[in-house]
Amino acid sequence: MTQTARRSSADAQGDGFDAQMTLVEHLEELRSRIFKAALAIAVSFGIGMVFRDRLFDFLIGPYCDLPPELRGGSGVFDTQRCALIVTNPLGAFFVTLKAAAVLAVVLAAPPVCYQLWRFITPGLRANERRYALPFVVMTFVLFAGGAVFAYLIIPRGLQFLVGFAGQSVVPLLDADQYMTFILKTMLGFGLSFLAPLVIAMLTVAGVVTAGSLRHFRRHAVFVAFVLAAIITPTQDPFTMLLMGGPLVLFFECNILFARLLERRRGRTGVA
Repeated sequence: MTQTARRSSADAQGDGFDAQMTLVEHLEELRSRIFKAALAIAVSFGIGMVFRDRLFDFLIGPYCDLPPELRGGSGVFDTQRCALIVTNPLGAFFVTLKAAAVLAVVLAAPPVCYQLWRFITPGLRANERRYALPFVVMTFVLFAGGAVFAYLIIPRGLQFLVGFAGQSVVPLLDADQYMTFILKTMLGFGLSFLAPLVIAMLTVAGVVTAGSLRHFRRHAVFVAFVLAAIITPTQDPFTMLLMGGPLVLFFECNILFARLLERRRGRTGVA
């Protein structure tokens, strides 16, 4: 038995989990975790379908907040009405699905990440497994925070994109394409806000250190703003700063977290 296997076996004692698993058992465990994650997504999607009408009214808000002249095709050409169009028979159906998917993504994030965490815990020490609950909570907080942040800046992005061609072009936004735009933007922001949590997990596992994070600080800043340029609905400097700034701040928090963790391990003698 290797040293790692002995450590995992010793750590697993007391919580009823056998860390010495065969390949078949690992595959069974993976199948179980995938099934539970899929079930969480399905339940969340069902909740989204129940509240689909309210969700759509909420998600169309950024478009309705545009000046009347920038939504000249609303209702068709009724600037006092806020409405989107559909250009094919299945358009309304897909709009409903995507509205429910927005809520499903947010609600399913914690249980999905929890199943991921439970799958990798046999390879962690017992004192590292106690981070499971904070991990799940922070997953929801960061992902939901990123999605809400995206929702708040989408009106600015829409105003830039819709008004870019000037008054000579009347916008007729397709509901299906609009919901795709909203879903991708909120999903992109939510996932990007999880980056510091992934780094924190690697820090707890001992894969990265405070020194290595400081060494790659410049690279991280560059990647943060490149990511902001890709994800943000517009490429103007203000919106990119709104996206890249929090990512840089999160990375600095990761460095601080790594330093505190290393000091604590130094005092307790834990490797």
